[in-house]
Amino acid sequence: MNRRLFFGALGAGCTVLGVGCTTLGRRVPAKPKYVFLMIGDGLGEAQRVAAERYMRSKYPSRDAVLAMNRLPVHAMTTTHEIKGGVTDSAAAGTALACGQKTVNKALGLAADLATPLRSIAFDAQDAGKKIGIVTSVPIDHATPASFYAQVPKRDQYYEIDEQLPKSGFDYFAGEPFLGRKKAKGKMDPAKLAEEGGYRVVNDRAGFDALKSGDSKIVVEHQLGYTIDGKPEISLSDLTRKGIELLDGDDGFFMMVEGGKIDWSGHANDLATNIHETLAFDRSVAAVMEFYEKHPEETLVIVTADHETGGLQIESEVESFSSVIDAQKLRGQKYIKQVETWKKEGSASAEVAYDRLIAEFGLTDISEEQAAGIRAAVAETLANRKADDRDPAIQKMYGKRNAAVVSCQHALAVRAGARWTSFGHTGVPVPTTSAGRWADQFAGEYDNTDIALRLRALIGV
Repeated sequence: MNRRLFFGALGAGCTVLGVGCTTLGRRVPAKPKYVFLMIGDGLGEAQRVAAERYMRSKYPSRDAVLAMNRLPVHAMTTTHEIKGGVTDSAAAGTALACGQKTVNKALGLAADLATPLRSIAFDAQDAGKKIGIVTSVPIDHATPASFYAQVPKRDQYYEIDEQLPKSGFDYFAGEPFLGRKKAKGKMDPAKLAEEGGYRVVNDRAGFDALKSGDSKIVVEHQLGYTIDGKPEISLSDLTRKGIELLDGDDGFFMMVEGGKIDWSGHANDLATNIHETLAFDRSVAAVMEFYEKHPEETLVIVTADHETGGLQIESEVESFSSVIDAQKLRGQKYIKQVETWKKEGSASAEVAYDRLIAEFGLTDISEEQAAGIRAAVAETLANRKADDRDPAIQKMYGKRNAAVVSCQHALAVRAGARWTSFGHTGVPVPTTSAGRWADQFAGEYDNTDIALRLRALIGV
């Protein structure tokens, strides 16, 4: 029997007995002491493939495999919302956190928008574990909030912020509160946390000063996008710090989200998407370093709430990383530049086309692709009061900046990929896991099953 199956069988036996087992002279727990639920927002199979292909191309001498793909147990997970439609992050986050379907936009509430649902993070808390909620996007965004808040609409950020300190969780980390914009004379969200007994940290010095034993911590810091430059504090930094702060006799539960995989998928920005996937994967690697020190006590699950962008990998191309690396900044930076050219009239359509082609490394594209980008650039720069753009442009790009998105699409094609949507899709997402209990997360199942199986493992 191979090692994975041996530990899986052993773990199942211990769970049934409800007591620890002794193996090779060591006593191992019936339930995981440390539980990591890692969620790549918008992370479908194609996103994993693209990021790993980039690694193989960039570092051909290495054994370039994503840390999340090295986890030994692989599964596929369905993500639909309660009516069977394509989910948003609130409904999917609720399913992953609470084990029950709900309607889109609802957080921690059943489909009637009144019945509260219980997060597995509270089950873990009742079992004596410390709790960490970590994300690369705002702390009160849909996925992290689904583990501690209950609101009918995900954009009720201030109401979410009010519930954060009431959770009593030990460690929150992510980008600044969105609820700050909706406070309107009310107490600042950071002050709400402080009034609730939390210490709020918002700079590198304060972050580095945090040490084992510190509790009730909120790290509120702008991470930015990885492609734009090394962040002062990264998602993997937040993850490692969480492990340091939460470790103790009774263990911990930590949710880690890579949220900007989703945002770059909505933007159809492949280069940014790959870099955000890799940033998330570095957090998985940090968790697996901890796992290797505690293999008989730790369960790691890496999944997604849904796929975003309908990304398809259609062919393998040479110099994949060179194609991706031609784009130096996230697409939004170029969008702002194009908008400035339009506002100031400082670049003709032809000049703008030449500049964008150079920025995205598209000098050798086909005449057909070039014509499409020229048309998109011209339509974007046209100074109109009403939206009387060419119907084909409107259908293809909607309200998005067609000049930049057309370049992003051309770059994806050069990389052997294609975006098919600007929204979420309903395809099943990959789930990988490691640990003595990981075989319970093999096969094909719904996202609610992840929470239900975790609840059985970590509940009181």
